[in-house]
Amino acid sequence: MRPVALLTDFGDDDHYVGVLHSVLVSEAPGVERIDLTHGVPPGDIWTGSYFLRCAWPHLPKAAVVLAVVDPGVGTTRRAVAAEVEGHWLVAPDNGLAAAVAPVSRVIVLDPDAIGLQTVSATFHGRDLFAPAAARLARSAKPVTLGAKADPESLVACPLPDPERDGATIRGVVIHVDRFGNLVSNIPAAWAPEDTGMRAGWDDATRRVQTYGDAGPGEAVTLEGSSGLLEIAIPGESAAIVLDLGVGDEVEVHLPKN
Repeated sequence: MRPVALLTDFGDDDHYVGVLHSVLVSEAPGVERIDLTHGVPPGDIWTGSYFLRCAWPHLPKAAVVLAVVDPGVGTTRRAVAAEVEGHWLVAPDNGLAAAVAPVSRVIVLDPDAIGLQTVSATFHGRDLFAPAAARLARSAKPVTLGAKADPESLVACPLPDPERDGATIRGVVIHVDRFGNLVSNIPAAWAPEDTGMRAGWDDATRRVQTYGDAGPGEAVTLEGSSGLLEIAIPGESAAIVLDLGVGDEVEVHLPKN
């Protein structure tokens, strides 16, 4: 039995997450379930994709991922199972399914093929995605879930890639965490360890190793836990102090040598 990792925008106030767990247990008794997060802002595919990328390297071997951030539920958007690096990712085809890495195989979920009697127009997480994830957790053959599709046909992930122009790397803030740290889309490995970032009104931030290396009220650049460069002001919100947020531009200027 493969474990199932869940990521949704359902929050904790309603019954939705509990119902997903209930369906998984009913369809795959004994399945191990991991809650990655249910705190994605409602309908925010961008943030859902970012959280999924951060969690992906730490998944148990062969885990099935059930990711539901689905503002288009009930519309013509496809529901898919995508094979990615040995894992099956069950998600709406709205950018989330293509968020992590190149997809090697895609199955478009078919309620009739899965044997589902009723699929509501508003809760595909319960009625379609969870049953499909449960079957994959039981190692059912993917072709029993629907028809194959071209991986290139998936809707592209909305997260932008950084761009390099000579000695300048241009990126954007892709996430502001609960501490107010500004996470960029620039991999720390792209820049020397003594290279900081520039953001806002030409504010250059010093590169450090830990949050504790910053001076009082100092904005610094460091490698975050996801391997991306971020700007932080320990004890304060860099987002508030610097008046920056998701989508704002950041730059790294590389040494000439």
